[in-house]
Amino acid sequence: MKRTANRQSQRFATLDSLVLTAATILLIAIAGTGCAAQKKPEIKPAAFWPPYPDAPRVQYLVSFSQSSDVAPKKSGLDELIYGKEIESVLAVKKPYGIKMYNGKVYVCDLRNACVTVLDLRKQQTLILGRSGADVLQTPTDIAISSDGFKYVADIGKGRIYVFGPDDKQINSLGPSDMKPAGVAVYGDELFVCDFKSQRVLVLDRNSGQVKRTIGEPGQNPGQFIRPLGITLDEQGNLYVTDVLKCQMQKFDRSGKLMTSFGIISANAGGFVRPKHIAVDKDGQIYVVDAAFQNVQIFDQIGRPLTFFGSAGSHPGAMFLPAGIAVHEGDLDIFSAYISPAFQAERLVLVTNQFGDNKISVYAMGHLKPGKTVEDIGGSQGLVPTGTGDPKTKGPGAALTASTAPDDELGLPTSQPQQPATRPARPEVPQRK
Repeated sequence: MKRTANRQSQRFATLDSLVLTAATILLIAIAGTGCAAQKKPEIKPAAFWPPYPDAPRVQYLVSFSQSSDVAPKKSGLDELIYGKEIESVLAVKKPYGIKMYNGKVYVCDLRNACVTVLDLRKQQTLILGRSGADVLQTPTDIAISSDGFKYVADIGKGRIYVFGPDDKQINSLGPSDMKPAGVAVYGDELFVCDFKSQRVLVLDRNSGQVKRTIGEPGQNPGQFIRPLGITLDEQGNLYVTDVLKCQMQKFDRSGKLMTSFGIISANAGGFVRPKHIAVDKDGQIYVVDAAFQNVQIFDQIGRPLTFFGSAGSHPGAMFLPAGIAVHEGDLDIFSAYISPAFQAERLVLVTNQFGDNKISVYAMGHLKPGKTVEDIGGSQGLVPTGTGDPKTKGPGAALTASTAPDDELGLPTSQPQQPATRPARPEVPQRK
């Protein structure tokens, strides 16, 4: 009996020892995690445009290329308790149009034939348009209304697909003979860049009926060859880029041409392969050029203000960019990436069709009060200083149109001939 009692007491002692050991490991792991959480992230030199020593206007923040980039990272404690799980990772293959809404990034992926949704707050990835009776085929652009409805232009299917505020597919709409490349929404109207009719179609966003058209085929002012990028400002004015005409045209909502600018040129202010377009609340116009591999920013009469991005391997480099979105808000999501000396005002998201950085996020802003360019001196040399002129050698050199493949959109590899003269600009009103 004494031997049995001794054996049982030894077993309990051993069990208690194991429990204490496991508890000790757990406490050490938690303590280690707590210490790690208290450590401040290392502040690395940031990439700015214009480059140092000019005063910065744009900072590159971060890039995403697959679903795991937004998923929460597993700790060593999770792996100790639950083991390593095999997870399915969705890669963004060939992104085009992009929008951000309520902390989510919506990306049209041509090769995946879907809209990939990166929910940055919940740290999860969703897929739109790959299930159900009518799936997406070649989604090129997305527009999101103020009440949360999503409108996806599918150039392959020739339809505008509608998703509700809950991201569930509702229906598709539009005339049966269109090839929509770009889409924008304002009020109860959809504005669609139609490759087939070479016009902008204005649709009722509820019924899909054509209410009116803007422009017509041709190379004259107010006409289009391949209208692709489209957006509206807060006043309802319409901005359209023509990828083959190499021009940006601005219309009022009735379709009256207000201004236009752009020529086929490899110099700053010109275009070679302009894609999507965005306008911020201050009226600044952002145009992506896949050949320059950058984004140029213009004022309302077409004067180039600055640019950001270029080919290369530096932070914020671009590789055949196509889509762009300017987003007001959600800056807190990226606060860890914003330089302490930089006052971010809004986000700018750009899609790259190739390379490792499929979705790049930038911040538009300026130096904080009391800060000088010396406070960002560590950024010196991070980005090239060239503007993308093909005469310059190195990573800032522009691509030719033939190296910007758009096989999904059926675009030719060269633009029609056009006089190399800049269109006349409207007179600037004189202040009294």
